[in-house]
Amino acid sequence: MTRGMRWDAVVVGGGPAGSSVALQLARGGARVLLLDRARFPRDKPCSEYLSPAATPLLSRLDPDLIPAIERAAPGRLYGMRVVAPDGTDAVGRFAATHAYPAPAAFGYALPRTVLDTLLLAAAARAGVQVEEGSPVEELLYDQGAVAGVVTGAGAIRARVTIGADGLRSLVARRLGLRHAGPPRRLAFTAHYRGVAGVADRGEMHIGRPGYVGLGPVGGGVTTVALVLPLAAARQRAAALRDGLAHELQRFPALRGRFEGAKLVRAVLATGPFAQWSRHAVAPGGGALLVGDAADFFDPFTGQGLYSALRGAELAATTLLTAFGAVPRGPLPEAALAPYAVARRRAFAGKWVLERLIGVGVGWPWLARYVVRRLARVPELADLLVGATGNFVPARAVLAPSTLVRLIA
Repeated sequence: MTRGMRWDAVVVGGGPAGSSVALQLARGGARVLLLDRARFPRDKPCSEYLSPAATPLLSRLDPDLIPAIERAAPGRLYGMRVVAPDGTDAVGRFAATHAYPAPAAFGYALPRTVLDTLLLAAAARAGVQVEEGSPVEELLYDQGAVAGVVTGAGAIRARVTIGADGLRSLVARRLGLRHAGPPRRLAFTAHYRGVAGVADRGEMHIGRPGYVGLGPVGGGVTTVALVLPLAAARQRAAALRDGLAHELQRFPALRGRFEGAKLVRAVLATGPFAQWSRHAVAPGGGALLVGDAADFFDPFTGQGLYSALRGAELAATTLLTAFGAVPRGPLPEAALAPYAVARRRAFAGKWVLERLIGVGVGWPWLARYVVRRLARVPELADLLVGATGNFVPARAVLAPSTLVRLIA
């Protein structure tokens, strides 16, 4: 069905970023083709957490999405508990008394098999042509601009190619934009049923080395992610693929909680993290990147899904304007440039905060000190959790007055 047709946009990747941008473009009148190498539903290693700020994004995207998520009986997270290597803990709440009210008192948590399928179906209802099991092999060019993609079925031409193909983005790599740096970490994720002591909040446990994130995703199931430095992950990889429970025992507040718990989804691995693209817009035009293809957030902050949805919204706004301004041919770099500006405005503070937190969890002594401080000053814990929940601006946490209170 796709050969010989010309599309306004071809979206590579059917995760939250790809489905969301495709839906919004189709709703705006664009002819949109979405390609994904997988067939849905499919599992994905992820924190599987939607911050409170993601709720209004989903409502704007499609008013049927939140009711559909509710019908899936997801977990509801009302805050976050952070545990230091010595067992000291602090709890931050989304519904707090600071100056930045949460758009919702909780964030949803549900398996990616459910969330991604709901989003992909919403995109199809909006008029997006979805092609599952269609891996992209190369990019097409026309006078220096990206002009589409090549799949096993042949060439597909489009005015803009959107790379929404995740951490190992083929689109970003073909454009020569991918960059990596420290700290280098891998994550091993799994689902367990029957974990003791799981409440209505997420948990982050910092260890020596690495950290663990966990939380309920509905139906009595807990999603668990063990994140380790690259060298340690490689040493333990073979053993961890059979289950995480033994490794989790070295975290003080997790000891004994997995006794009797059952592994109900195979262990999946992802990483290394700290990868991002030097530019979100292709030099020469004709392509841009969204979601993890543009930049990957460390799972500790849980910002990945929100950033995918918000980035897709920013991309769609730019593209719909560009389609109206440029009547034919690949969209030039200048027409796509407002997207890069909008991304910096929306995410620059979050990038700084995420990098600082990512480095901090690698230093157990610093993590212990900060968690003890958060435990003594709960309003600081609420502020920090609100920032990672994407409704407290990062500048409120990065302000000198806040940093002094945090380390004093």
